[in-house]
Amino acid sequence: MRDVDDDYSDQDDHAPKTIRVTTVGSKVHDILPEDFERFVKDTVRLAIFSSHSEAATVKRDDIKALLGVHTRLYDTVFERAQERLRKVFGMEMAELTTKGRSGKNEEKGTKTYILRNTLPMDLLGSESLDWDDQLEDQGLLMVILSLIMVREGVIFESHLKEHFRRLKLMEEGGDIDKKMDMFMKRRYIEKSKMEYLDDSGEKIEMEVRWGARARAEIPEENVVRFIEEIFGPEAPKTLRESIVKASNIKMKATQENGVDATDVAENGAPGSSSNVIRL
Repeated sequence: MRDVDDDYSDQDDHAPKTIRVTTVGSKVHDILPEDFERFVKDTVRLAIFSSHSEAATVKRDDIKALLGVHTRLYDTVFERAQERLRKVFGMEMAELTTKGRSGKNEEKGTKTYILRNTLPMDLLGSESLDWDDQLEDQGLLMVILSLIMVREGVIFESHLKEHFRRLKLMEEGGDIDKKMDMFMKRRYIEKSKMEYLDDSGEKIEMEVRWGARARAEIPEENVVRFIEEIFGPEAPKTLRESIVKASNIKMKATQENGVDATDVAENGAPGSSSNVIRL
């Protein structure tokens, strides 16, 4: 891990004894340059070290605790730390959000952050980065998130495991359940109990959705690309449009095969009568 101290020494030898920092409300605070620099470096360190903890999160109060009596500098210090994380490490702090059970309610901030990559997709997928033993877990996670996404954001756990069996992912015995528990613990997926009635009477199922960390770290566009790569060169021409329709997601307008992906999300793919993707 690179030492933040080695990467940042932007203090001017002839800097004044104090600097003035304008905070929210246009209030001005005088602070020693070395103190302000220390706050920024400590925030960067905290974000990086926290990413290797079990929860992999850092709370806003933890950052404020670093500032001591200078908590009014929080916004300014946070933004400067974000700039340095992006410039040096290719990362940034992203706030985790909560959603209602329907998954369609407005997201609310939690004042808790995770560290996520800001590197371009072509670099993340290149051989210049060694994912080592994480590759298998990342592949499984992307399969799970894909299956959830193309069912408008929620899938019964029993249906998810049926897909695992079809994909021959259940042959490892209890490993899949352990992986699912790990993804839940790391906030990549969430489970909730669902009670409903069918012809045989009352049933209880576990619903699985994207977790707060997945929503913060993984753009839906990346999942769409992942599904396209799984299908490969033999994929139908309307695959992307079908994925967008099945997922009921809004994406940036892209012209592929003469079709606007945003329009597809609202009106459906040309010649398609079903929004179910079979993986």
